[in-house]
Amino acid sequence: MEHQQLQKPLTSIKLRSQAKKRVAERLLQLHLRGRPARSTSQPPESLVRVVCIADTHSRQPVLPDGDVLIHAGDLSDTGSFTEVQAGLSWLAAQPHRHKILVAGNHDVLLDDAFLSNHPERRYGQTKTRQDLDWGGVTYLEDRQVTITVGTRNISIYGSPWTPMYGVSAFQYRPDRDTHWSDRLGAFSSAKSPDIMVTHGPPKLHCDQRDWYRAGCAYLAEQMARLRPRLCVFGHIHAGYAREDVEVDAVQWQHDTVVMGWAGWPELAWMAALVLWYKIRTFLLVKVLRLRRHAKVTTFVNAAVVGGPDNELRNAPVVVEI
Repeated sequence: MEHQQLQKPLTSIKLRSQAKKRVAERLLQLHLRGRPARSTSQPPESLVRVVCIADTHSRQPVLPDGDVLIHAGDLSDTGSFTEVQAGLSWLAAQPHRHKILVAGNHDVLLDDAFLSNHPERRYGQTKTRQDLDWGGVTYLEDRQVTITVGTRNISIYGSPWTPMYGVSAFQYRPDRDTHWSDRLGAFSSAKSPDIMVTHGPPKLHCDQRDWYRAGCAYLAEQMARLRPRLCVFGHIHAGYAREDVEVDAVQWQHDTVVMGWAGWPELAWMAALVLWYKIRTFLLVKVLRLRRHAKVTTFVNAAVVGGPDNELRNAPVVVEI
């Protein structure tokens, strides 16, 4: 009897949470139902071909042609100088005009602060990141670069950080809610990078691992605010996938409910937003005969390895933007 009394409130809380998620899912389905096709803002001749990979773990997959090659971290397996340099030499030898790299939690050589606390992870090697030959590979660590492809300038921001798990490089406390806003707060939705490259995924986007979502909610919050054209990551090998999402106000309200950040008042606001979008779309498309331009974000988990032995299992992902 005592056991049942203790369990009852927990069951009720779980049921209420599941009910909110079901309502959010139905509202999102209603929002997406019957929406007119999205038009692209780029003519075919100006599209940029981006080849996305991550988590090679010292493997060297065959790569398709493209204008830009992005590696979203875990270039190496142990993070030794030998492994990192071999990975850089392989990347540098690829024919892609622009080659972008961020570090992953396995690439410990690139995290000086981590190595100062864990010198054993140098594996007896004396060479440091300053001795690396980058060979034309652009390394991004909490910074942005702008590249030129044809007539277009493409801005790319890269960051290596992932929520703390085990003992490895570039990690932050999962409950540190300002980690990403500190780094990305200077950007606005009007002037956000075209491409965001992080090692770890934003929550609810290609981050499924076993029975739970392993992405970072605070990173997802920034992606919803900035809405880049392309977001590339890896880290969660089982989450390998691509999805194209219009992260509008309705989508974000849905996500906050699923993440447990929002309740019934926010669901009521979500319902009002769905109605507003329906009316607005009807007036623009059906009455005024205008084309609907949507700001879509392509999320790519580009992890190419899988399994306990990090075998090459997944093909590189090619995105045209």
